[in-house]
Amino acid sequence: MADAPAWAAEARTTATANLDALPVLTGMEEEWRFTPPADLAMTGPEPSGAGATGSVALPATEGRSARLAFTDGVPAPAEIIDLPDGVIVSELGQALIDHEHLVRPRLYSLAGFDDRPGALNAAHWDAGTFVYVPRGVHLTLPVETVLTATGATGRVFGRTLIIVEEGAKATVVDRYVSPDLDGPVQASSVVEMFVAEGGELEHVSYIGWGSGMRHHATIRASAGKDARARSVNVTLGGDVVRVEPTMYCHGSGSDARALGMYFATGNQHFEHRVVSRHEAPQAYSNLLYKGAIQDTAHTVFFGNLVVPPGAPGTDAYQTNRNLILTEGARADTIPFLEIETAEVKCSHAGAVGRVDDEQVFYLMSRGVPELEAKHLIVYGFFQEVLDQISFGELRDELAAAARAKVR
Repeated sequence: MADAPAWAAEARTTATANLDALPVLTGMEEEWRFTPPADLAMTGPEPSGAGATGSVALPATEGRSARLAFTDGVPAPAEIIDLPDGVIVSELGQALIDHEHLVRPRLYSLAGFDDRPGALNAAHWDAGTFVYVPRGVHLTLPVETVLTATGATGRVFGRTLIIVEEGAKATVVDRYVSPDLDGPVQASSVVEMFVAEGGELEHVSYIGWGSGMRHHATIRASAGKDARARSVNVTLGGDVVRVEPTMYCHGSGSDARALGMYFATGNQHFEHRVVSRHEAPQAYSNLLYKGAIQDTAHTVFFGNLVVPPGAPGTDAYQTNRNLILTEGARADTIPFLEIETAEVKCSHAGAVGRVDDEQVFYLMSRGVPELEAKHLIVYGFFQEVLDQISFGELRDELAAAARAKVR
């Protein structure tokens, strides 16, 4: 970032100043009562080494239009496989210079640096990706970004900016991976997505860290008139993970969906705080999150549908369902509505239940081993979310990864 233009350097300086000036989070704040900020190192990065056990093998680039990969913030050469004319896939740091007219009006506009997690990322991100899809262009293959942590630096900070212009269509996958690490390693990621009139964007965030990782993720999506924005968040790895997606219906007729699946085992702690904000009339949103919890793991879901005055005709739904697999596992679900206008259809639902012993017994009576029976039940539970992922290879990979966690 040494060659960043003056405006970008100024933004980073401001973020650093905000980080110094903002109060230190204590965990006594209402929005932080489930996940102590200290567990996510919200005070700032403290680079240190953490030994690794094993390594991470990435899938082949076949079936992708492009891949950008970063290891401990250091980029590998971009792999551009098949991009239509006008499409840009670039390191964000380079895009600050090469594509300033596209980046400058949008970077930090949805996810700024007026709170501690935002300031922390804006001050220190080094692994950045920029994706731009021009008007009317349809990307038939996904763009993939991979952030890998080895533990060598003690932290990994990523940022993604996606712009889909009018009538364009794209799928972007952000993948977070590491081997099992001996000590705590801090991760911070921010994704800002802009979908213009009639555009379509599917964004998949796959958190597949090994042990030792602590990750705070912010995701913000803006859907314009008649645009479709879909955010799919899959959390399977890491010790402590907090994901905060917010979907903005900024245009009439927009369709914004946040879908998620999580599977926590051992002592893992996952929190998802998902918000849909309707800023225009006649818009649709759906928050659908499903979680499986095993051993002494703990998960938290907080969902909020926000409909301020001036958004009549809103059609919004929120559902969170949790499957408890063993004694000692815990799931908290907190659905919330903020409705300030009439003529809306809004609903919320939250449920926590256990594996049905009768289902397991029925499958076993048909010759299915007990573990395989549980695999089938968990897969069926998650299938509603998995079916929303258009990238078949990734969908199959995630299903297998969730299956492997069942014991």
